[in-house]
Amino acid sequence: MGKKCVLVSECKIGDIIAQKIVSKYGATIAVENTVINNYIIKKLATFETKYIWIYSIDKDELPKIDKTSFSDVKKNYKTNIIEINQVVNDLCKGKKVEVNKIDKISNSIYKNINDEYYIVKCLSELRDSEEYVYTHSVNVSFYGMLLSKWLCLTKKDINQIVVAGLLHDIGNVKVPIEILNKKGKVDVEEFDEIKKHPIYGYNMVKDTSIVSDVVKEVILMHHERMNSTGYPLGKDGDELSIYCKIIAVVDAYDAITSDRTYRKRRTPFEAFEILKNNSMEYFDIHVMDTFLENIAACYVGSKVLLTNDEEGEILYVPPHCITNPVVSIGERYIDLSKESDIKVKAML
Repeated sequence: MGKKCVLVSECKIGDIIAQKIVSKYGATIAVENTVINNYIIKKLATFETKYIWIYSIDKDELPKIDKTSFSDVKKNYKTNIIEINQVVNDLCKGKKVEVNKIDKISNSIYKNINDEYYIVKCLSELRDSEEYVYTHSVNVSFYGMLLSKWLCLTKKDINQIVVAGLLHDIGNVKVPIEILNKKGKVDVEEFDEIKKHPIYGYNMVKDTSIVSDVVKEVILMHHERMNSTGYPLGKDGDELSIYCKIIAVVDAYDAITSDRTYRKRRTPFEAFEILKNNSMEYFDIHVMDTFLENIAACYVGSKVLLTNDEEGEILYVPPHCITNPVVSIGERYIDLSKESDIKVKAML
C-alpha cells in the first residue's frame, strides 16, 4: 500500500489513516492505522481538519494493517528481553560488559521509533510477571523513546533515554528475590530494602565507562519526585534532569499497567486517572501531559471488555477526557464520558 494526501471531505468509511492526525492546537485526533468511520469523520470536521494522509489501496486489495511490521516489532521485543537479561546478569556478576552489546539492544529499539502504534500494541500484548525485571526494562526503554520523540528531543538524547530505560532498574537484581516476588503486600522493612535498588544499581555501574554519566544519574534518581518525596536522595524537581523526569513517568506507567506477583495490571485508562491525579506533585507536568496525550491516542483500534461485559473497539480518545474513550459495539457508539456506570474493564 502506498500513501496519499486527501481532503477530509473525500474520505470514505473504511479508509485507513496513514499518518497521525494532530489538531491545530496540538491535540492528537487519530493515530496511524485507524480505520475511518462516521465518528472519526465528524471529529475531523469538529477540529476543522482539511487534509489527511491515508493508505492508497489497489482496487482488488483489501484494507489491512501491515502484519509483517507488527511481527517484526514483537520479534525484536522478545530478542531484546533475552539480551538485556544477559547484560544485567553480567553486570551483577561483576563481569565486563562490551559496549556493543548495549548498543545492539538500543539500536534495535531505536529503529522502531516511528512505529508507535505497533510498539504500544506489542507492549500491551506481551506481558510476563515472572520476567518482570527484564520485560519492564525493555518496556520503559520503548516508552521512554516515544516520550522523548514527542518532546522533540535530539536523536542523541533519545538514544541516552533508550539506554537509561534498559538499565534504570538493574539494582533490583541485588534485592532478595523473595521480596521482589512476594505475593502479598511488602512490610516496612521489605519496602526499605526495595528502595535501595537505585543505589545498588548505581554502584554496579559507577566505575564503568560504558555507561554514560547521564544514564548513571537516571539509575540513581528515577524514583525521585518533584515534591522531594521520592527516594533514595529526596531530591526536588529543580535538581532532576529531563532524562530522570522522562524515565520517572514511563516507569510509573509501565508498573501500573503490568501484572505483578501481588496484583493484576490496571488498564491504560485506569493508569491515566492515577497519573493525572498525581502528576502535579510527583511528576513534571509538561512531561506527564505530553506522554498521556500521545499515548492515549495510540490505543485507538484496541479491543476492550467493558464493565457491562460487552466487547468493543476504541474508536476515539478525547484529548480533554483521555480516561473515557468512545467505544464501538457493533453499530453502536458508546461515549464513556457520558456513561458513568460503564468503564473499560480489560484490554483484549
